[in-house]
Amino acid sequence: MNQNIQRAVSNLATPPSPRPIAVAVAAGSETMTPREIVGILRRHLWMIILFTVAGTIFGVAAHFLLQRLAPRYTTRAQIEVLPPVEGDPMMFNAGQPQKDTFYQYRFTKSALLKQQSLLQELIRDTEIRQTNWFKQFALVDEQGNVVGDVEKATREAIKDLNKHLASNAPRDFIFIEVGMTCSSAKESASITNKVVQIFLQNQKDLATSSISNELVQRTKQKEGIDSDLRAAETALDTIRKGSPFARLNLSDNTQFRDYMDDHISDIQQTLSNLQSGISNLETNLAALKRRAESENFDEVVQEQVEQDSIARQIRSTIAATEPVLAERLTRFGAEHRLVLDIRDSLKQMYGDLAKRQREIGDIVRNSQVQLAQDQINATTEQLKTSQSQLERALVDYKEVDRIRSNYSIQETKRQELIAQREQMNLFIEKLRTIYNDPLVSKLRVLGFAPVPLEMSFPKLMLFLPGGFILGLLAGLGLAFAVELLNDLMRTPSDVMRHLRVPLLGTICHSDDDKDVENVDMAHVVRQAPYSITSECYRQLRTNLKLSGSGAGDRKSLLITSPGAGDGKTSIAVNLASTMLYENKNILLIDANFRRPSSGHLFPRTETNGSVAEHADFGLSNYLMGQCADEKDVIRPSGIEGLNVIDSGPLPANPAELLDGPRMQQLLDRCKQLYDYIVIDGPAMLVSDAKVLAVMADATLVVINAADTHRGAAQRILRELQNVRANTLGIVLMGVKSRKGGYFREAYRSYQDYQRVQLKQAF
Repeated sequence: MNQNIQRAVSNLATPPSPRPIAVAVAAGSETMTPREIVGILRRHLWMIILFTVAGTIFGVAAHFLLQRLAPRYTTRAQIEVLPPVEGDPMMFNAGQPQKDTFYQYRFTKSALLKQQSLLQELIRDTEIRQTNWFKQFALVDEQGNVVGDVEKATREAIKDLNKHLASNAPRDFIFIEVGMTCSSAKESASITNKVVQIFLQNQKDLATSSISNELVQRTKQKEGIDSDLRAAETALDTIRKGSPFARLNLSDNTQFRDYMDDHISDIQQTLSNLQSGISNLETNLAALKRRAESENFDEVVQEQVEQDSIARQIRSTIAATEPVLAERLTRFGAEHRLVLDIRDSLKQMYGDLAKRQREIGDIVRNSQVQLAQDQINATTEQLKTSQSQLERALVDYKEVDRIRSNYSIQETKRQELIAQREQMNLFIEKLRTIYNDPLVSKLRVLGFAPVPLEMSFPKLMLFLPGGFILGLLAGLGLAFAVELLNDLMRTPSDVMRHLRVPLLGTICHSDDDKDVENVDMAHVVRQAPYSITSECYRQLRTNLKLSGSGAGDRKSLLITSPGAGDGKTSIAVNLASTMLYENKNILLIDANFRRPSSGHLFPRTETNGSVAEHADFGLSNYLMGQCADEKDVIRPSGIEGLNVIDSGPLPANPAELLDGPRMQQLLDRCKQLYDYIVIDGPAMLVSDAKVLAVMADATLVVINAADTHRGAAQRILRELQNVRANTLGIVLMGVKSRKGGYFREAYRSYQDYQRVQLKQAF
């Protein structure tokens, strides 16, 4: 049982502690565990077996009944489907389509077999109308005419054909399978074969009709191709006659294109040379202009100057005069008049020589510049002439290209039209061959439907296992429905799965504990201390001590439940009894004004000293101020260490009294006198319990496994949360051990363990 107790964090209302200890049951999963499923099967095993046997018997009985009253015969015919390849009918080895494409083609043909027009044509057949199958829908005379509502009979017959006439295309075969099911073996074969015949004839008519229409369309297309071909040939003649190039060979473009390419290449080379020459001349002209503007003469100009006769004469005169000047200078001195005159003459001659040199240099350099400029002008004129030639050549080249391109387009179009005409002639010839093909519809009969020798329905090998499976499923479904539709909180797993609140203890049902027979369940801990029920209460006490944080500060404990009769009083009394074994002083307060219980659980007797001056005083008297001290309402219970406060008379306003200051004052004073205060509170059906839950240090909720529904348990926890009560957890009361459940094994183990202990003790 301790496996159901796990640790969890206490409610936020509990004050913190430096050493928090949490004992709780973790929130369970919403799914069933394999152990729970096995438990359900074990608990409802006989019901499952009963339904399985009943289903098997029903299946066998239904088989023999249907065999006599409604037999069914099914027969099938096969229609071979040829590959839908539009190949050459003259060739034997036509290409095969892909497997998926071929299957889709067969599936389409199979679907067409059940189209409404074909079924209507089948029903109009006189032979079909004389069958018993059709007579079940309408009265038919000897000539096959329907007597009565023809449309209604047709609708009913087509509805039955859609249901019992089958047509399918197996993926791994090349045929369509057609089958009919009806009550007569002979008629099933007759109807199937008639459907096959009508379908084959319709498909052949449809195929030949489509081919005939296509022949007409292809013939018109061929006439259009012939007309376009004549127009293309006329266009070619027009291009040949209208060409401005007399020697242009339109059929051979290679020779002329090579000549034009070479001619244009020569002109472009000439242009390139002229442009290069102009560039060189411009460079030379710039250099000549720079030399003409310079004061210094280059070697060429200097040579021209030296070759000038006048300049040579001046230099000769200067050469003759300079010795004379030297001789006169030696004779007469530097200041002599003759010396000065000779010097002036030499100076004049040097100036004339320099002037003559500049004149000759300017003439030479200007003539070179003018010559270079004339060369540039001449070369520029040649360049313009070459450019004009190139432009004319390019224009001619483009014109020829245009003419040849237009001619080539028309020639290509003509060749294409010729090829199209040849293909169209061949295609028309193939269509005519296909039109005359006996397998034009791509269908042929592999075998007509035979008369079936055995019934197709019912079959014992189907009804026997079918009845068994249906009965088994019904039994399983009912078993799980009984379990899942029951929303009682019967097991700890229900608490973990739906409430998600710590489960602090489970109290077993009295029927599962043989040691508590003829024992008052409110005093089971004292009267049957070695029973498993007593052990459950001791485990509850232990879990309460270890649950949450600050366990030592929780002295007052309210015990409540969703409804009356859930066992909260037994929990309160037995829990208080377990605490007495720890040598604690316990106070039990009966706060249930509507259903007080402490009076008969702990009767007042003279021996226990509980008879007082006001024997009927209780909690209500104290809250209404009729008692000055809490000692006036506290009395001995007859058990050492346990005192009791009775509920007292029922007041008119119990909730208001409990919410008053005297109740809180009573609890505060009793906490100083007792180690623990156990409050046997009312059910959450009334507002008294909410008031007490707020005042108490902790609240323990009792859920009865036989009476408490899921919604009620969820509601009480939600209400306690809304008032911010410190809810420690839940106690599951009256838990029964079930087949496949954990508690049955736990109870047996505990009983064996306790039995060994008792033998050793005695």
